[in-house]
Amino acid sequence: MNINYDILQNLLRCNKNLKLKFRGDSTILDVLLYTEVILTLELESSDLTKYSKLIYESILDLEGITIYIPKIYIK
Repeated sequence: MNINYDILQNLLRCNKNLKLKFRGDSTILDVLLYTEVILTLELESSDLTKYSKLIYESILDLEGITIYIPKIYIK
């Protein structure tokens, strides 16, 4: 399955408590649940579209949190 930036945005839109935030001017991405950092990813660049599949799969692999996974429509 091809995960693109739109699918990642849909996941974040359906789970309003999840936020993506870069640390300052670095390429370290924090995934926040409300205000708590639940995942940290060190990326090679700050281009979210390039790493959308990695971010999406990393969020889905988290244990101990409940998230809504929207249905993916493939055209």
